[in-house]
Amino acid sequence: IEVTMQQLNYTKAIVIVHGKSEKQICQYIKSKLRLKMEIVSNNNGESSIQITSVKQILNNMVFKSYNSFIKEYEDVKLSNNNKSLDEDFKIFIILDTDDCTEKQKSAFINKEMFKSHWAYDHIVPIYDIPNLEAVLTKANVPFTKTGDKRKKEYVKLFPTDPKYEKSDEIQIQELCDDLKKQTNTNLNEFLDFCLKAAE
Repeated sequence: IEVTMQQLNYTKAIVIVHGKSEKQICQYIKSKLRLKMEIVSNNNGESSIQITSVKQILNNMVFKSYNSFIKEYEDVKLSNNNKSLDEDFKIFIILDTDDCTEKQKSAFINKEMFKSHWAYDHIVPIYDIPNLEAVLTKANVPFTKTGDKRKKEYVKLFPTDPKYEKSDEIQIQELCDDLKKQTNTNLNEFLDFCLKAAE
């Protein structure tokens, strides 16, 4: 029984987020689906992580090597021989693409920029073209505020009124289905992974 509990309790994924809005969405999903997932942001989401700076994060004290990584995240699932991460473990990187060149954007999306990193096989680039706001607007997520105030509004991505009948899982699944129809993002892959990991 002990082993089973331990297996259920390992960290399923690490998510590196662009900024505050992405961080809020990930925290919402983590809490509603009760997922063991670590969210990495710059200055609590106050400063953004961009395609041009993401490699600095991946070369920092925590991410630079397999050993430093498992020292920091002791409860990630490892392979049977404990010499590598479990193949189902993911490092998602959710970034906007409007603050870099086309070449950098392409190297991020096709993973070319990570090819020399030890965690290459686990890295999943999640792109929002040109940014999260545009993607959510296209997915018909209703906004009422504009400008900086809109940042605080992302938390209301999913209705929080108790009168709303649907469960959190259904709301997240609906957003995932809406995003699947779009060509300017693959954010649905992240939501899909979270929904499956929560099953």
